[in-house]
Amino acid sequence: MRAERFVATLRVSGLGARLADFRERVRYLMVRDIDAERYSEHHAADRLEYRFELERGIPFPVFASASAEFPEVRVEAEWVNQGLGLRGRAVIENGRLSEQSSEPLDTGRLELDVEIGDAGELVLAVACRRRQTEAGEACIGYCASGDRHAWFRWDGALELISMDASLEEALLAELEDIAFEFAGDWLWYDDAPQAETALERRRYAQAGWPVRGANLKAARMAQLRNALPGNRYGNLSPQAASMREAVHAAWLERK
Repeated sequence: MRAERFVATLRVSGLGARLADFRERVRYLMVRDIDAERYSEHHAADRLEYRFELERGIPFPVFASASAEFPEVRVEAEWVNQGLGLRGRAVIENGRLSEQSSEPLDTGRLELDVEIGDAGELVLAVACRRRQTEAGEACIGYCASGDRHAWFRWDGALELISMDASLEEALLAELEDIAFEFAGDWLWYDDAPQAETALERRRYAQAGWPVRGANLKAARMAQLRNALPGNRYGNLSPQAASMREAVHAAWLERK
């Protein structure tokens, strides 16, 4: 699977008479950035604007480096990534990322939280759907790390459910739907037939990433490593964020 392209706009303000100098500095750095992707410039008299079509990620290092030389500058970045179902915003000032936020594009899609380690291993992935019950809102879903996976239910208290547990047919169907939707787009498994995973195995070998029982697809790995700051992606609602922390704590306890 090829990583989806996404769009980002970076607006630079606060330059005053030094606008032309900052513009030339960005051009100089972009030319020398081997990972630079396609962009266009749409400037006004008092502001610079850069529009990007991206696959690998927003060039934060270029703009951070330039802003460190122009401490009066404020760089505001906004992006929409349809593939990840995420929109975000960040601010760079004086060479540093001073603000950062993100939110899901809509509430109808599967809610996710995926974290990878520095070596490329799957630390924890959580996929869920929220549902209303008589007692209030609850979540059901699927969670996995490199060496194990499980279903779960959460209604303020967490229940981890073994994959071979006996469940009512309707609940099992819903849990399987969540797992298949998530895994089909994000994961590959070491016990899958070689013919189905040959490309992923080759990409992992080339990158030097460890192969575990469950693994993030290489294209998704690139998105997490490059398209977003840090090694974690999440589009969880505030209601589901507490659920993820409960799953994480339970996962650590059962090591």
